[in-house]
Parts: sequence; C-alpha cells; structure tokens
Amino acid sequence: MKKYLLSVVFVWVTIATLSAATIKGRLIDNETKQIIDFATVSLFNKSSKTPMKTVTTDEKGAFSIPNVKNGSYTLRISFVGYKTLEFPVFVTSKTPIVDLKTLQLSTDAKSLKAVEVIGQKSQMRFEVDKKVFDVDQNISAAGGSASEALQNIPSVDVDNEGNISLRNNSNVEVWINGKPSGLTADNRAQILEQMPAGSIESIEVITNPSSKYSPEGSAGIINLVLKKDRKAGYYGSVSVGANTFGGVNGSGNINYNSSKVDAYANIGIRYMQFNNSSDTYRESWQGNDTTILNQKNKGDMDRIGVFLRGGATYHVTRKDDIGLSFMGMFGGGDSRTTLTSRDGLGALTRERWSDEDGTHNNWGVTLDYTHLFGKNHDLRLYANYFQMNWNETNDFTQNSLVKDVWLKSAQKQDENNSHQRWEFQADYSNQISDRFKIEAGYKGNINSRGDDVYTLEGPDMENLKPQEALNNDFTYKENIQALYGTFSGKIDNFSFQAGLRGEYMRYKTESRPWNAQAPDRTREYWHLYPSLFLSYSLPKGNELQVNYTSRVNRPRGRQINAFRNVTDSTSISYGNPNLNPEFAHAIELNYIKNWDAHTLSASLYYRKTNDVIQQVRYFEEPVMYSTYENVTKMQNAGLELVAKNRLFKYLNLTTTVNMYYQQLNDFDYTYVDNSGVASTMHYDGENNFTWNARIMANLILPKNFSAQVTGNYNAKQLIAQGERRPNYSLDAGIRKSFFSRKFSIALSGRDLLDSRGRKNISWGDNFYQESHSRWGGRSVNLTLTYMFGKNGNNKPKPGKRPDNNGMDYEGEMMDF
Repeated sequence: MKKYLLSVVFVWVTIATLSAATIKGRLIDNETKQIIDFATVSLFNKSSKTPMKTVTTDEKGAFSIPNVKNGSYTLRISFVGYKTLEFPVFVTSKTPIVDLKTLQLSTDAKSLKAVEVIGQKSQMRFEVDKKVFDVDQNISAAGGSASEALQNIPSVDVDNEGNISLRNNSNVEVWINGKPSGLTADNRAQILEQMPAGSIESIEVITNPSSKYSPEGSAGIINLVLKKDRKAGYYGSVSVGANTFGGVNGSGNINYNSSKVDAYANIGIRYMQFNNSSDTYRESWQGNDTTILNQKNKGDMDRIGVFLRGGATYHVTRKDDIGLSFMGMFGGGDSRTTLTSRDGLGALTRERWSDEDGTHNNWGVTLDYTHLFGKNHDLRLYANYFQMNWNETNDFTQNSLVKDVWLKSAQKQDENNSHQRWEFQADYSNQISDRFKIEAGYKGNINSRGDDVYTLEGPDMENLKPQEALNNDFTYKENIQALYGTFSGKIDNFSFQAGLRGEYMRYKTESRPWNAQAPDRTREYWHLYPSLFLSYSLPKGNELQVNYTSRVNRPRGRQINAFRNVTDSTSISYGNPNLNPEFAHAIELNYIKNWDAHTLSASLYYRKTNDVIQQVRYFEEPVMYSTYENVTKMQNAGLELVAKNRLFKYLNLTTTVNMYYQQLNDFDYTYVDNSGVASTMHYDGENNFTWNARIMANLILPKNFSAQVTGNYNAKQLIAQGERRPNYSLDAGIRKSFFSRKFSIALSGRDLLDSRGRKNISWGDNFYQESHSRWGGRSVNLTLTYMFGKNGNNKPKPGKRPDNNGMDYEGEMMDF
C-alpha cells in the first residue's frame, strides 16, 4: 500500500513538474539601451484583474516567473517614467521555457512633462539569501566613508567607536567582494573609516548564510561590493568634496571593457578631522566608604588615507578567464586627548594628556581562474595574499594628586601590529538538470598575527627608561581547512537547498606580557556546520522561506591577548587566552509579499548560542578592571519587518522595524585580585526586549533633482551588567544633475539633530557607573562628480559567465 501511495505521489509530482513553465526576459530602455532594474512584472489570468504572480527585474534587468501552468495570460511591465507594456503570453506543454528575449520600454512623455524623471536604481532589493542595498543611490553618504554608509543600512548599527552589529549582535563578519580581506574586530573600524563610500556599489546583508559560506560570525555577514562595471568601452568618473569638519576628499575611477580584456582602476583620498568626548560618573563602595569619580575626556584627531584598487580579467578563450586584482589602503594620522578626573566634591585629582601618531597600511593581491564546462557548469579557483602593518606611538603625560602631593609622570609606548594571510579556494557548480543543482568546494586559510608593545616611563618626556612590566609580545597563528557541499532543487512551487560544511582549525598563541601569567596555548578541533533552506511560492505574489544554519564566533585579537592596557590607570582592560569559541544555531522564517508598487518582507528569527563571550568588569579600589569570559548561554529571537512603497510616482519609502528579545542566563564569575585573593561575583542574568526603527525616503523631483531623508531610532537595550539608553539620528541629502547627468552636485547633512551619541549605565556588586560618549557630531558635506566615457558596441561573448561582482567566490544560495 505504501509503495502504491508513493508511486501515485511521484507520478503526480512528475506531471505537475512537466506541466509548469518558466517565463523569462530582460528589460532595457528603448533609446539608451541601458538596463532597467526594479521594474514591476506582473502575470494576469485573462479573466482576472488581480495579478497571480509579481516579480521585479534584477540589477541586470532580468526577470523570471517560474511554475506557470499551461494557459493564456497577460504580462504587464511597468516602471516610473515609462509607458506600461502589456501583451499576451501563451504557455503550452511544448514550451517549458517561454523566453521573451530583450524587451524595451519607451519613455512616457506625459510623465516627463510633469516630472523630469531621474533614472534611479532601487535603494533596496530582495534576493534569495540576502538583502542588497544600493550605496550609489544613498545621497546622505556622498563624500563619506564606508562606515557612514553602513549607518544607513537597515538592521546594521555602528557605534561611536566604529563597532558594527547586525540585528543587535556584534558577532558579525564584514567582507569586501565576498572575502574577509583582512577585516577583524580589532581593525575594521579604522579601515572602514578610511574607505570612501563612493567606491562601494552595494552592501549585501546576509543574516543566515548557508554552508557554502564561511561559518564565522554568529549574526551573519555584511558584504561590501565594490564598483566594477561591465559595459563595453571606457568610462569613469572623478569627484571632489569637503565637509564642515574641515575634511576633504577626492576620488577617480576608470573602466575599460572589450571582448578580450576587462580592466578597472580606482583611487580615493580622504583627509578627515574629528572631535570626540566622553563623560564618566562612577560610585564605588568598600565597606562603609564611598568613592566618587567624575571623568571628562576630550580629543581631536586628523587622519589621511589613500584607497587604491585595480584589476584586469583576460578572456583566454570562450570558456576560460584569468584575472589579477589589487587592493590597498595606506594612511596615518595623529590624535590628541585630554583626560581630567575629579572627586565627589569637584576637586581635581588627575590630569592626563596623550598624543598619538601612527601609520595604518594594508594591501592584498588576488589571482583567479574560471573555467566553463557548459551552461551553468563551472569551476572557479583563486589565491589571495593579504598583509597589514600598523604602527603607533603614544606619548602620555600625567599629573596625579596623591596624599595632597602632585606627582608628575610620563610614558612613551610604541605598538606594532602585523597580519599576514594566505587564502586558497576552489568552487565547483553544476546545474545537473533544469530542476537540480550541486555545488562543492574547498577553502584554506593560513593566518599569522603579531602585536608588540614597547614602553618607556619616567618623571617627564626627557627622562624616560624602559619599563618591562608594560611590554608585550603577542603572536597568534591559525590554520583553517574547510570542505563544503550543497544540493538544491525546485519542484513546482517548492525550492530547497541542503548543505554541509566541515572545518578543521588549529591555532597557537604566544604571549609575553610581563604583568600577566599567560602561558603559550595550542588548540585544534573540527566541527560540522549543516544548513537547510526551504522555500514555497504561493499565489498572488506570496512567498514563504524557512532556513536553519550553524554558526561560530571564534575569539581573536585583544579578546585573547592577556596584555593589560593601562592607558587609563583607573580603567584597565586585558584579554583571556583561555576563551572557547561560541557556537550558535539559527532558524529564520521569512515571508515576502509583492504588489505592483509595494513589497513587504517579514522575518521571524531565533538563535541559541553556547559559551557566550561577554566583557565582564570588577572593581578593585581605585581601578575598574575589564576582561572577557565564556559566561553562559544566550537565546535571541526577533521580528524584522521591511516595507518598500512606491508612492505618487516621485516618492519611494523603505521602512524597517526590528524587534529583539534576548535572554542571557545567570552566571558566576571568579577573579583573582592583585593580592592573590579569589572573589566570586554572581550575575542574575537578564531578559531584554528592545526595538529600533529606520525609515528612508527617496524623492524624485523636477529639474533633475533628487533628495533623501533617513531617520533612525534605537530603544533602550540591556547589556551585560547594565543597559544602553535610547538614541536617535536624522540624515538628509539632495542631488542635482546637469548636462545629461554627466555632472552632479550633492549636498548632504549627517546627524542633523546632533544626537548620535551613546549613554551606557553599568553596575556590579561594589560599583555603579554612567558613561556618555560622542564622536563627531553634526556635519554638512558637499560633493561634485563628473562622469565621462565612451561606450562601444562590444558585448560579452555568448556563453560567457556574467560578472558576479558581489560574491565573486562565495556564490548564491539557489539559482533557478
């Protein structure tokens, strides 16, 4: 009986599969021949006025409507500023793929008469496994940095120090063109501040990556896709800008593409000036005695950075490509900080001045090769070398009041950071049938990092002597080897992908801090990371997706370096070389609904994390100590709502609301004080609900004007041993184009309400502390851009692999 039922089901599925067709095509402007993305494509039954399926064209102007049953239909294509295109489509059993080839839309003269439409890409679009945000259309980020561009991305948060979190979780990976590119939690704030936003084409947010991707980052991956066009001919742009902080920037890029060679080059220069400040109030108790500390920190800094990028791809044959690319960021700067401390009566107890000067250089080179065995059947190989060298010198001068006597001291500290990485990867992909696809690959990483600190100390800067107790020599080496495989398919309205990734990791730390016990440590382990993605297309533009992945957050850098940082002698931090990695399990349920001019996405997600790494604090008069510890388990759940609305033909709204729930279990933390006495603190755990909202309005105005306004609000959030108070911000910009859009002027304002600050409150068994920090503040940017070029008629050869600039070697989840 069971065999009979299975046979019936198999026959039914087979008949349904064979009777369904796919309608596809590509959309361009009938005059300029440029692609038109985010146009609405709707399929109607002839007897209905409600579309049965609605899709949008992608960044290449392509669209695909799968699983269309035999019958007669009407296809309607519409986009702002163009005449609606409508025509009949017939599907029969003899046409499993209805290829409409290239369709052309003509300009709507009436619409242009009312509003001179500026062709804009969509600010945000949904893809199978990620959300893609177009930075080029972000007027507020014009002339800014990559860090400032990220501040306007839904679900992404960037704090005053440049630390990045995704969906309220800081364990996120940041990549450049589908690769880590040397970005770590220790250096990415500086690198992203140095990188011009104008070099970025789009930002991809991947909240639950499949087994094909690296499992690093329990919160997901943020991928910065740099500009590299594939239009035939040569073309480029130059831009200059300035802001009210005294910063200036300039950039230029040029592309050349032909039937045999694609080449590009980009340079960006940024000179930046910033002001920062922080206030700290602390009460501490020891027996019946209460000590109060009021601390103010003010600083300013100057930074200059040069961003270079270039590469070329040679089309050896119709099926073979070989490419070589380079990317580097070189720069440095200096900063000055004044720190004052007062007691509870307002009397001055300490003054500290610091002067920092340094250079920050990093570069990488990539060699890649692609071979096409056939349509949707390819092999990609690449090798990458990355190197970073950061050198900083800090001079500290301090006056301290000790038993009614002022004591003077001085300190000079030299720090050298280095990082070398080799990366090798191979990816094989084969669309084995119209319905099924297999992928497999290998990835190897060999990393070496070093951090050396050398300190001199004395009564003044003229009389310094070596201070071995403050020196540090830290080395970290790791080797990660990974294999993965995925199998994906589509049966009628149902899509799936199952994947498995296995990783072996070995690392070794060597630390020589004179003021901490930190023996060498070697560890190796292997782990499996499964993933499963399911998707079902419902009638009338509805789609459901559910997915599961396994992720990891590996401690590195300052988290495992036992060196004690005494830059502020009242607040000392150090790492923990005995930390274990965090392992997380994540589940997402996604719902997407498309209308002609509206899209709604709802994501319900849950994540459970073991061996959570938290920064813990303890107070030992008169110093606050902080370090890292695997403390407990944590559960996160949330609901993310994203709405895209095209209103009145001149207004596009993107609204995001995120609601988070977090449960951190209780834990005990034991520390050993300077006298060798062990003490234990108990933390009761917490249940935390918080939310944030962001709305971005894009306006298409007459006379080639366009404008953008972005507002953001973050509600109160609980953190370990405390809470973060609410904050909000407002950015805006306007752009005017001239001479057939070859020249443009952009005026943008950031933090217009001067409100982008952070206030944290923390507490423990014997202390209470409030801190408020600000970085930068209100600013206005002016950017001028000129575009040039001459497009030819050379097109990529038939059968050539389309450029997948976003994820060059990591690939898509499902591609049908």
